[in-house]
Amino acid sequence: MDYSLITKSKCTDEEDPTTRKPEYDRLSNLKSFDETRAGVKGLVDSGIKHVPRMFHHQFENNSVSCGIQASIPIIDLEKVKQNRTTREEIVGKVRNASKTWGFFQVLNHGIPMNVMEEMKDGACRFFEQDVKSKSRFFSRDYTKRVVYNSNFDLYSAPAAKWRDTVVCSMAPDPPKPEELPAVFRDIMLEYSRQVMNLGYLLFELLSEALGLNPDYLKDIDCAKGLVMLSHYYPICPQPELTLGSSKHADNGFLTILLQDNVGGLQSILMAKPKPEYDRISELKAFDETKAGVKGLVDSGIKHVPRMFHYRPDKLDKNSSVSNGIHVSIPVIDLEGVKEDPGTLRNIVDKVRNASKSWGFFQVVNHGIPLSVLQDMKDGVVQFFEQDLEAKKKFFTRDYSTKKVAYNSNFDLYSSPVANWRDTLFCLTAPNPPMPHELPEVSRNIMMEYSKQVMQLGCLLFELLSEALGLQPDHLKDMGCTQGLGMLSHYYPACPQPELTLGTTKHSDNDFLTVLLQDHIGGLQVLHQNQWVDVPPTPGALVVNIGDLLQAKLLSFKNNCMNQLG
Repeated sequence: MDYSLITKSKCTDEEDPTTRKPEYDRLSNLKSFDETRAGVKGLVDSGIKHVPRMFHHQFENNSVSCGIQASIPIIDLEKVKQNRTTREEIVGKVRNASKTWGFFQVLNHGIPMNVMEEMKDGACRFFEQDVKSKSRFFSRDYTKRVVYNSNFDLYSAPAAKWRDTVVCSMAPDPPKPEELPAVFRDIMLEYSRQVMNLGYLLFELLSEALGLNPDYLKDIDCAKGLVMLSHYYPICPQPELTLGSSKHADNGFLTILLQDNVGGLQSILMAKPKPEYDRISELKAFDETKAGVKGLVDSGIKHVPRMFHYRPDKLDKNSSVSNGIHVSIPVIDLEGVKEDPGTLRNIVDKVRNASKSWGFFQVVNHGIPLSVLQDMKDGVVQFFEQDLEAKKKFFTRDYSTKKVAYNSNFDLYSSPVANWRDTLFCLTAPNPPMPHELPEVSRNIMMEYSKQVMQLGCLLFELLSEALGLQPDHLKDMGCTQGLGMLSHYYPACPQPELTLGTTKHSDNDFLTVLLQDHIGGLQVLHQNQWVDVPPTPGALVVNIGDLLQAKLLSFKNNCMNQLG
C-alpha cells in the first residue's frame, strides 16, 4: 500500500510538472535583499523568525569544542619606545607570534580606552539609525571613499554573512570630514589617526623581527594606506545556521581589530611539526659577519650552508643547448649608428625585432672602450677581494638614504633561498655620490664607467623610441634616462654548485639593464619557455628591456626573465 502511494505520487509529479516545488532562485533572493538597502539589520527589524536560505553555511567544527585548548599570544607594548632591552624582548615576542600564529593581541598600545569605546559606540549609532540615513552611503562601488552595504561579496560568495558593513578609506587620501557619516564622524577621524600611529609602531617591530632597519616596511609603503571596516552583527534568530564572518585570510599588510564585548572571533592554528632548522638564526649569523659569501669561502667551507640550498625542482638549469636546440640572443653592431641614416634604419629594425622577440640583445661597437670595460671588471674584483675591514665601511641594508651599499643578497630576509653572491650597489644618477663616498679601490673606474654607460643608455633609448615609430627623444622626455643604479656582483667559487645559484630566475624592475659579463659566463635568458645560454663575447654588452619600460610600451609583450647559475 505504501509502495503504491509513493509510485503514484512520483508518476503524478512526472506527468504534471506544475505540482513540483519551485527551485530555489538564489540570485533573485540576493537582489531582493540588496535592493532594500536595509541589510541584515532590516531583516531583524522586520521580525523574521527564520534565517533566509541565502545565509545558510556549511560548518567546520574544528574549535576548542574538539578538545584543543589554546590562546593567541598577548604582547604588552609598555615602554617599547623608552627601553631598548624591553623593545628587544617585544621584538622577539612579535617574531615568535608572527611565525607561529600570524596573530597576536597587544596591550598598552597607546590608544586610550575612551577612544576605543567611542569607536564601538559610533559604529552602533551608524547602523542603528533609520534606513534612509544609511542609504545615502549605500553603494557597491568601492572606488568611493565611504561605502555602506551588506556583504561586499554578496553575489560571489557561496553563502552570505550575517552582518552589515561600512567601509571608509582613510589613507593615503582621506575623505573630507563632510563625506563621513555625521553620527560618528569625529571618532572615525580620531580613531584612524590613533590606529595609523599604532600601525607605524607595529611595522617597525615587524621590520626589526626580520632583522631589518625599523623603517624598512614603512619605506616599501606597507604603512601608506588605511581602510576602516566597521561590521555590525544583528541578533540572529537561528545562529546555528549562519556566520557573521566566514573562514578567510586578510589580503592587507596588517589588520588591527577592535572587538566588542560579545566576542565570537576564532583563528586557525595549523598543526605544524617542530622546526628542526632555524633559518632566521642562520641568516642573522651570516649577515652579522658582514663578510658575505666571500667570507664563507675564505673560511674554507666544504659544504654549502642550507640557507643557499634550492629545491631540486626549482633548479631550472636546462638550456636550449643541452636540449639540442642551438639558438642565441641577437647581436647588434652599433658601428656607424650616428653617421649613416641607412645604417641607423637598419639598426633600429634590429632593435625592434630583438626587443619584440626576445626582450634581450647584445651590442658591440657601442662606444665604450675595451680598456674601460676591463678596468671596471678588475675594479669590482679589487673591491670584493680587499680585506673585510675595508669593505665593512660600506655594509648596510639601508637603500633609502645610502648611495653606496655593500652586502650579500638585498632580499636576504624575504627570499626563500639566498643567492651565492655578494653585491656592491651604487646610485650614480640623478644625484651621484661625492667621489670620497665611493670605494677607493674602484672609485675612478666607477665614475668613468657610469659616465660611459649613461651615454650608451641615452643612445639605446633613442633607438628604442625610433623602433616604436616615435621621436628619438620620446623615452628620454618620459624620464627613462634620469636614473642609474650600478650593481656589481661577485660570485665566489662554490664547493657544491649543484645545490645553489648565483642569481635566481627573475625579471629586472627597471627601464633598461646594460650588463657587463666577465669571462666565466653562466647567464641564461628565457626564450619561448627555453633557457638560452648567453656566452661571454669580448667587448659586448647585454641589453635587457626591463619591467618598467615594458609597462610603458605595451607593444613589447614578452616577459623578460633571466638567471645565472
